[in-house]
Amino acid sequence: MALEAPSPVILRFGVFEVDVRKGELRKQGVRVKLQDQPFHVLTLLLQRPGEVVSREELRSHIWGSDTFIDFDNGLNTSINKLREALDDSSETPRFIETLPRRGYRFIVPVEKSDERGRFTEPVSRQVNRVPTNRSSSRRKTILAASGLALAAALALAIWLAFFKIKAEVTDSLAVLPFANNSPDPDSEYLSDGITENLINNLSQIPNLRVMARSTVFRYKGTDADPQRVGNDLHVHAVLTGRLLQHGNTLIVQAELIDVTTGAQIWGGQFNRKAEDVFALQDDLSQEIAGKLRLRLTGEEKQRMAKRNTENAEAYQFYLKGRYYWNKRSPDGALAAINYFQEATDKDPAYALAYVGLADTYVYLSFLNVVPPRDAMPTAKAMAAKALEIDGQLAEAHVSLGYISYTYDWDWPAAGRHFGQALTLNPTYTIAHTFYPFYLSSSGRSQEALAVAKKALDLDPASPSLNQSLAVQFYFARQFDQAIAQCHKTVEMDPNFAFAYQVLGQAYLAKGMNREAVPVLEKYSTVSRASADALALLGYSHARLGERGQALRMLEQLKEASKERFVPAFFFALVYAGLEDKDQAFTWLEKGYDERYTRFAYLKLEALWDPLRSDQRFSDLVRRVGIPP
Repeated sequence: MALEAPSPVILRFGVFEVDVRKGELRKQGVRVKLQDQPFHVLTLLLQRPGEVVSREELRSHIWGSDTFIDFDNGLNTSINKLREALDDSSETPRFIETLPRRGYRFIVPVEKSDERGRFTEPVSRQVNRVPTNRSSSRRKTILAASGLALAAALALAIWLAFFKIKAEVTDSLAVLPFANNSPDPDSEYLSDGITENLINNLSQIPNLRVMARSTVFRYKGTDADPQRVGNDLHVHAVLTGRLLQHGNTLIVQAELIDVTTGAQIWGGQFNRKAEDVFALQDDLSQEIAGKLRLRLTGEEKQRMAKRNTENAEAYQFYLKGRYYWNKRSPDGALAAINYFQEATDKDPAYALAYVGLADTYVYLSFLNVVPPRDAMPTAKAMAAKALEIDGQLAEAHVSLGYISYTYDWDWPAAGRHFGQALTLNPTYTIAHTFYPFYLSSSGRSQEALAVAKKALDLDPASPSLNQSLAVQFYFARQFDQAIAQCHKTVEMDPNFAFAYQVLGQAYLAKGMNREAVPVLEKYSTVSRASADALALLGYSHARLGERGQALRMLEQLKEASKERFVPAFFFALVYAGLEDKDQAFTWLEKGYDERYTRFAYLKLEALWDPLRSDQRFSDLVRRVGIPP
């Protein structure tokens, strides 16, 4: 077969694509520098995947009859530069196989785009038909028949192998954060939002394990190799994508990679108007489910395509709210409130936006930015409004479950909400994060440990779920296991503040007061001198007999309270460490009036042991309503 001039299409293989018209090689949308001659060699090899392209053919097409050119050195240099660009090797080739003294062969499948930019058409060899010779010998006939039989057997083997790969990729998937290739960096909320939407939609499919947001977003902006990520996460397929926004037009390119082979299962491009973002996400979800050969019932398809609003503008505000909420900072939370409020203004029936408001107010209370009596009633009203609109919304039930036991001190109501949430959406990650805390606060520590371990099995790379298990070990007074689990979390994310908090508390609970100090100083650093870090340092100094240091921590808490809300709970903790029981109970009563959320764990917390024998402590536990 003679080499032809490159056709004006985009060719794709693995994580690479070649834009012949622009003369560009790209890896996951990022241009890879490649000189003209190596680029021409590549495009010619891509026309005939699986075939040997001779050195003479390459010479004729690229170098012509110019005798002044050192052809051998020129071709060898081009191949070497090409291998370097593709991260390929002549010893263990991934893409280009060298056949000594013959030529080269491209050894992975290649696809080309159709007129709409979708990568659905394979590049295959064109076979010239040769007239049969009716006078051929019987031997030739037998040989031909044998050849056909061999070819059929080979084709069957290839088909069976391909089908096996397809079957394997149906049970696990990682959706990597879509890259924002738009000129405006503020469009990042949209690329993140589309990624989260895909994760949420595909998680609705039974028997498909989809990695959680907390796991895959660790790879955001890292230009990680999808095959390596897939192997790290033990999934069979990885989806990557890119978003480009030009004015009112959204262009999304996506690629589904088989982790076992590194080959592309599917690739596509979707061009939509911004107001058609819902249709875009539906098409992506359906396309991926189809390529994974998943058979969905009508109910499953309906659940996967469920929309909480038809208002594209409200949806954009919601995505911005979640984008800032996921920053997990006071400033991010305050910005999130504004965007969620905008979403409900645009669509007063947008239930998920009310959940966003509820979660944000809860988080502001958790960070001690807003006092519980100001934040939690608002959070409860927003979650209740969401359920009023959609009684089947698992997210709203989780929010109300958390509020019920940490603020209302109503454990039966919390149990009902968590039960509903886990029934409606068993894959909702935040439910698996909060539910063990409810169980342990109810005195069901062994159940809490079992649930936390199961949640971690579903998402082992999540720092939050790793830390949730550490807390359950701590509440169950398995302090050595809590310490080991905190170390795992720190190895995973050295800046995960709460790992240092629980690690320090576990040391204090074991009487390892000296070891606790540097850990809690680290916690103070990464949490920017949070009130609970100061209180825990004060407690540790008190247990070491360093009364002056403990009193200095109390003074710092008092100074901080002049500028921001500092829960009375933390003052009480330092006094408990000093074994000044009267002062400790005075401040605990103030904390009771504040309805501080950590009172829900009062019965479990080992640091209150110095007060536990006092009748006033038992009375306080009873008034909070903690189950016996």
